[in-house]
Amino acid sequence: MIYISEGLLYICFAILTGSLLLRLIPERLRPSIHVPDGVLLACVAAIPVLSFVPLHSLAMLFSTQFEISYGEMMRSILIDVNSGKAWVWTVVGSAGLIVLLGVKSFRKDRHLPKIALFVTLLLIVWLGYASHASSLSPTKGLIIHTAHFLGFTVWIGILFVAGWFAKDDRNWPAFLGWFSPVAIGAVILTLAAGFTLMTFTTQDYVKSWILPYGQALLLKHALILPLLVFAFTNGFLYRKMSLNNESFSPRVWLKAEGVVALLVLAATAVLGQQAPPHNVQETLQVESPSPLFTRIFQAPYSPDMDFTFNWTGSGLMLFAAALIMLGGIIAMYRARRPAFALAMGIFAAVFAYLGAMFSMA
Repeated sequence: MIYISEGLLYICFAILTGSLLLRLIPERLRPSIHVPDGVLLACVAAIPVLSFVPLHSLAMLFSTQFEISYGEMMRSILIDVNSGKAWVWTVVGSAGLIVLLGVKSFRKDRHLPKIALFVTLLLIVWLGYASHASSLSPTKGLIIHTAHFLGFTVWIGILFVAGWFAKDDRNWPAFLGWFSPVAIGAVILTLAAGFTLMTFTTQDYVKSWILPYGQALLLKHALILPLLVFAFTNGFLYRKMSLNNESFSPRVWLKAEGVVALLVLAATAVLGQQAPPHNVQETLQVESPSPLFTRIFQAPYSPDMDFTFNWTGSGLMLFAAALIMLGGIIAMYRARRPAFALAMGIFAAVFAYLGAMFSMA
């Protein structure tokens, strides 16, 4: 349940951020997009509810361990713990957003969407304040986690809203003209901040694959590969096709890219609710290895063993298969087969994941 709530939380942020950003873009630079007010209000209302789920689980666990009431433990979390303090401010910010979105003139007003976007940015900052990285380094961790989540939310949020809520195929060349550089910048920010976050949470990347956290991180990285290829087609091939063919609609391709993005969000949701393995050997003393790891890695191992990445024949073959699948995404684009491109993207991630696992020594 906690992983589902975390994944839905990220989707709500993406839809909200993408919708508000697109409302600031002139109509001549985008297709007609209509996100129902009910959807936006539901996303805003869900944010404090979904972000409360991990606090509830924490209070239930600690109230049992320390033999105190649930209410007393929850009060302590909200007052003393970063994630609890952040949730209080999230409730305040979400209430303010609901008021803004409920104003009748919101859709036609030039300034209210800007205020709503600013409040959404504050909600993202508070999410970063509640993160593992922020607890380890209050300033640096907060900035890096916020930048990582903001970059991904801007990129995927605009992608989701344009792909699923566009009502026509007007102005796609103009839309891709500004969205492509925005997406490239957001991708660079997301990757740079993400790799920096790993210096906080996962100092021994390969050995962390023994643990559920490391497996989720590896799966996320494997899924990012096809997502980047879809982003490449979005930034270059879609735009070229739309300029040469006015009837071309990239909406179905944006939806395919959005499905891969949802899988990345699912892996990120698991990461967000797992304790990062600062020391894998110590973590293994209190936590069981990942079932995925024990199924694939058949050789004997112990917590005190060192693991390295070693190029093996099986690993190289799987990585080659992953590259073929990634190339197949572009080939399917040229053949206009989005379903096949999506399938190849998923296979590429699976092959890349298995290639990494079979290269673990």
